[in-house]
This record gives sequence, structure tokens and C-alpha cells, in this order.
Amino acid sequence: MDDYVKLKKSLRNMQILVVIVIGLVVFSFAIDFLVVQKTVTTIEENLQTKPLKTSYVVQNLKGDAMETWYAWQPRDKIEIKIVGENNYPTDKIDAIKRAILSTETIEIDNNLVFKGDEGTSTYWIGWKGAVDHIREKRGIEKPLDISFTDKDEADIIITLTNSKSGEGLSGITNSLVNDEAQTILRSFITIYESDKLSNEHMEIIIRHEFGHVAGLAHATAPEDLMYPVIQTPAPYISECDVDALLHLYTGGKTSQVICES
Repeated sequence: MDDYVKLKKSLRNMQILVVIVIGLVVFSFAIDFLVVQKTVTTIEENLQTKPLKTSYVVQNLKGDAMETWYAWQPRDKIEIKIVGENNYPTDKIDAIKRAILSTETIEIDNNLVFKGDEGTSTYWIGWKGAVDHIREKRGIEKPLDISFTDKDEADIIITLTNSKSGEGLSGITNSLVNDEAQTILRSFITIYESDKLSNEHMEIIIRHEFGHVAGLAHATAPEDLMYPVIQTPAPYISECDVDALLHLYTGGKTSQVICES
């Protein structure tokens, strides 16, 4: 009788142990499932609220192309007329004149304009300084005389208008040329929505358009002033612009100049 009681008790203990083991296994699977489910939920939430974004930057250290077209006949003086000058504040007109008449230069870190991590490059604030530098390189001692006038027959006419461009342009340059001699005769710059432009933007646009007046077309480098859409952090006259004009005015036969940093 005692043996029967002991056996019965032993079987009951074994059943309890089996139940406990099964319970632990089930509990373990339940914990793992919850952990995995939580991880999946977290990933899904992150994908919905924080899209993954990637980017890359390519630094082309040389090989930027600058297009040129026609040059002006040799001269020591250029006259400019601003149409609509009296309709705008003096400081806005001063911004136009600064972009043309300044002889100042500045040094800008090359890494700011994607020209490498070392050194600086020289930029001209105004075209007077850049042109005089080119003339000096050409062996011309006399600086170019640039003056503003009220004469209708001025070499360059800058028209300020509050109207919008039908093509969404901020400015445009049209030049009369002699095809046979491949020279520029007169140039006309139009600046649109002039009343809405800040002085800084006016200066930048004039600087770009005057590059066309000088004989430059467009650059392939987005960081250059002469890129079709002005987006450079250094909206000044670059050494590439100057080299392209030097090439053009010293009889360069190609219409494209490759600039190297």
C-alpha cells in the first residue's frame, strides 16, 4: 500500500514538472515573439516618420568649361547709360555701379566653391578691376575708362523695369554684333522686377550680365558666376572668367576655354 502511494505521488510530481517545463517553453516563445514584434513595429514606424536620405558630392578639381563668343574692338573708353535710374533708390543704383566699377579683390577658400580643400582663389568684385587686370596681362598700361552717361548712344544700355520676364528671367543681355569681324558693337542689359530685388541681388545679376557684355557666354561649373542659374556661394568674377576673357581678347580661336584650379 505504501509503495502504491509513493508511486502515485511520484507521478503527480512528474506531471507538475512537465507542466512547469511546458509553461516555461511557452513563456519563452511568447517573450521572443513580443521582442521581434516590437522590433518590426519600431522599424515600420521609423520608415514612416524618418525617411532615409542619402547624398553625394563630386568635386571636379579641373576641367570646368567657359564659353566665349565675340569681343569688343580695341578701345580705351566705354560709356554706360542706366534707363530708369531716377525711379529707384540711390543705394540700388550704387549697387549696379559697384558691380561694374569696383577694383577690389577678395580671397575665398577653395573648399567653399568645390575646388579642393586647400588654398584660396582670387575673385574680383567689379568688372573694372577684372578688365584692368586683363589689360595688364596683355601689356596695355592704360586702364579702361568706364563712365556713366545720359547719352542715348552709349555703348552699353542698362534698362531697369518693374515688369516680369515672360520667361521668368531676372536679367537678359542682347548685343549687336558684326558677324564678319566677330566683334560686339553695342550691348543692352534688361533687369526685370527691379523694384523687388535687394541691393545685393541687383549687384549679382548686373555682375553676371556684364560678363555677357564683356564676351562671356555660360560656364559649366555651378559654382561660377557665369553659370546659367546663379547659385554660387561666391557670386564674383572668378579667375576662370578672367582667363576666358584673356583668351578671347588675345586672339583665341576656340569658343570654349577649359579652366584648371
